[in-house]
Amino acid sequence: MKTKEKSRTNQILIWTESSNPPKFDGLVFLWNLYQKSTKEIISVPYELEVNAFFFRERYLNLIDKVSNIQIHKKDIDSYFRIDDTFSLWWMNLSFEKNYGKSDLFSNSIKLVVLEYYLEEIECSLVKLSQPATKELVKYLTLRFKKVSFLNLTYIDYNNRFKHILGLRKIKSILPYFVLGLISIFRYVKFCGGINFRSNHSQDLAEKLYIYDYFFHLLTEENESEFKSAYWGTLPNLINRNQIEVTYSHIYVPSKTYPTIKVAKKKIDEFNQSIDSKVKHKLVEQITISVLWQVIYHYIKFSLIYLFCVSFRFKPLLDKKELRPSLYLWNELKDSMLGSIAVQNLFTYFTIKSRVETATKNAILVYLLENQNWEKVLVYHWKKVISKKIYAVTHATVRFWDLRYSFRMNLSGFRQNECKPEKIVYNGPLSKKGLLDFGYKEEDLVPGEALRFLGLETLRKNKIQSKQNPIFLVFTDYLFSVSKFQLELLESLHLPYRVIVKPHPACPIDKYNFPNLNFEITMEHSETLLKTASIVFTSNVTSAALEAYYLGLPVISARDPKEVNLSPLFGVKDVHFVSSKEELKKSIETIEKDGIRSKRNPVFFTNSNLEKWKKILNVSIVLFYFGNMI
Repeated sequence: MKTKEKSRTNQILIWTESSNPPKFDGLVFLWNLYQKSTKEIISVPYELEVNAFFFRERYLNLIDKVSNIQIHKKDIDSYFRIDDTFSLWWMNLSFEKNYGKSDLFSNSIKLVVLEYYLEEIECSLVKLSQPATKELVKYLTLRFKKVSFLNLTYIDYNNRFKHILGLRKIKSILPYFVLGLISIFRYVKFCGGINFRSNHSQDLAEKLYIYDYFFHLLTEENESEFKSAYWGTLPNLINRNQIEVTYSHIYVPSKTYPTIKVAKKKIDEFNQSIDSKVKHKLVEQITISVLWQVIYHYIKFSLIYLFCVSFRFKPLLDKKELRPSLYLWNELKDSMLGSIAVQNLFTYFTIKSRVETATKNAILVYLLENQNWEKVLVYHWKKVISKKIYAVTHATVRFWDLRYSFRMNLSGFRQNECKPEKIVYNGPLSKKGLLDFGYKEEDLVPGEALRFLGLETLRKNKIQSKQNPIFLVFTDYLFSVSKFQLELLESLHLPYRVIVKPHPACPIDKYNFPNLNFEITMEHSETLLKTASIVFTSNVTSAALEAYYLGLPVISARDPKEVNLSPLFGVKDVHFVSSKEELKKSIETIEKDGIRSKRNPVFFTNSNLEKWKKILNVSIVLFYFGNMI
């Protein structure tokens, strides 16, 4: 429930900068500044923290309304059916709710907060600071008809020049349909060209199929044994039980495997050196049939979108209940007409092609993130192979990771076509997150947290020094996020040895932070956590989970520009900071009060995998039973 009563005013200022707002005789909304809300000032980031459940539900209801709109008295998903019941509409960005794919994810949620507090307010003056997104300007114009702007105090002409000539700007000028056509050629090139000699022979013996990303591979270039960062020792358990298995890998470029050609070479090495009961395959394979179906459906849906659907959208925006959805509409256009539409069609037909070669009645296991390829995989597996499908959580279920939400009232989604039979939760935190998102108790089964099996041993070997305590910092894969985090530390002069472990994809240069005395290391996290006294993490990283599990004090940087995506959101005894003052206060509190000696359990970490043995035993019995009937 929200805690603040609605305010009455005739003047409003929307303040989008990170600095404090000027004096204003009216109600001020802070868009990117976190502070406790008062009668005169409402901080949107603060409201998203203290009234999180209320605004998350409100945002998800908005997504439901957009997803269920009707055109000419027909559900919109029915215009984009690919075959039978599956619709391309189910793969659009707003439906997917993927914070990693959308630049507007946080702003889209913030607009719901603003809309809530502006309900029933009629004011004579609305002012907006710069910079502001065009969607926010449009929303305020629709809402109040007239909006004035505070004067710009600084213009960075160098950045403006770069922006004008940048690829992103050029891309924004081109029509979505042109971008879509270009994307077809780019995607075929990404997949290594067209495979004219595709092997579509039916698999005959595999009982188990595991789908995962190729960049989760832990195997070094000169090694031939399959090792995965996300499956831990489960492959060893499968091998010991002589279970025939196929690992199907979704390719994403990485530092070790920058092209699909290099990845295919590694797959060939796996298949040559291991026993015949284990196979590896890459999912991406563009055949003539796949390419033809993508082009056909892309042109068909583009014409439908342009001539039957799109011109009906504008009147919908005049409806009060859909007004906060302004951030979603450009992404919807990209999803149905642009490069995202092409990517989704390739995903649909390549996975369909892969599933059609699988053994009937086989068991499917995959990592759960509710991404589009997972919906397609589950849909085809249920339709062609079997209903024995296990989706596996690999960390906690983040509160604001809305991909996990499962809404039964969505148009066309009501028959559970894309829902796995069972979800394997890896501990009490992920179970709670799934139940909060609407899954039922009977949908869930327990399994050990395969990514975190080494934590139990690590907990017994902690070595902390009181003479030279270590303040351990884990930064982010985005430099902007890491910069925000490290700038909080500058000039604090901590009585600690500050050690920074950068994300492998985002190196840190000490010269960018001249006011911070710190060391940089690329040691393994496990080694560093053994000796740390306090751990300071970026918002998203799962390193926070490891530190929390080990009983260490955890401080997480929270950038008010984004929603709080920490895996420990809502967990007591974890500090979230948005300013130097908050960080300093958190450190002082930890030093004074310490932390609770006993924390709530996070993961199942029994290295004998007793829970996974039950899952596999039940599954294999079902496999044989299924083949007998």
